[in-house]
Amino acid sequence: MKNMPKPLSLLVVLIVYVVAFLAGLLMFWLLPLPPVWRFLCADVVATVVVWASGLVFSNSSMYDPYWSVAPPIMYICFLLTARVFDAADALIIAVLLFWSVRLTLNWIIGWEGMHHQDWRYTMLHDKNPALWPLTNFFGINMIPTLVVFAALVPAYYCAQHTGRLSALTIAGAVICFIAVVLQIVSDGQMRRFRKDPANKGRHITGGLWKYSRHPNYLGEVSFWWGVYIMMLGQLPEMWWLIFGPVLMTLMFLFISIPLMEKRLLDTRHGYADYKKATSMLLLLPPRRAAE
Repeated sequence: MKNMPKPLSLLVVLIVYVVAFLAGLLMFWLLPLPPVWRFLCADVVATVVVWASGLVFSNSSMYDPYWSVAPPIMYICFLLTARVFDAADALIIAVLLFWSVRLTLNWIIGWEGMHHQDWRYTMLHDKNPALWPLTNFFGINMIPTLVVFAALVPAYYCAQHTGRLSALTIAGAVICFIAVVLQIVSDGQMRRFRKDPANKGRHITGGLWKYSRHPNYLGEVSFWWGVYIMMLGQLPEMWWLIFGPVLMTLMFLFISIPLMEKRLLDTRHGYADYKKATSMLLLLPPRRAAE
């Protein structure tokens, strides 16, 4: 299975995700709970299916596209259960699809096939094989699912509401759009940098990466704050749902970024100087020229 060509590998992933969706749908209709809790349980069940497929194919990257594929599907399901649709819903669908298609295509381009697993997963396995089953299930699969669900909860309540489109909702949509464009530009710059053989062993310091060490992560975090702001424009009394984007931000600040930077410090000469000179997340002028 490790020698499976990329097109066949992608077909396997598609089949797994269809099965995961059907399993989640079955769970949703069977549980006698309020809708938001049924959606959460369905999301968890779908994640378990994807996690199990990762065990079968010995590749935890089977989960990677779940991050971008699940949210727009879930939002459409939110609308189907609410049976209402207004301009705010149309905007949320538009930004979710824009974000989802971009991020999923980026994964498809970067994933080489069933033999290719994200370096972070391999590192976590090799660092502590005894804890790998727990790390794999919770750290790689379940915790990201729960964080994304929490960040999507504001969209759920927006789907239950009908009202006039507010300026704040439009502002949130603009933030989401800019966030995705930021990801497109930064990922494109990184891809071109890596393709140049002259850059082997070096770290990128040009383009958006001159002003932020992780502009792509800034785009991801900003997107979910934009979704929250869109909800505030319709339901300001639900401000307490801020826990969703806060959890997303904390996950990047204390898990994703530290993991990435530890590897870069170990493998990229001069990264320590670049780190001192350049903002971690926000786009800010360099403090001094990176060497």
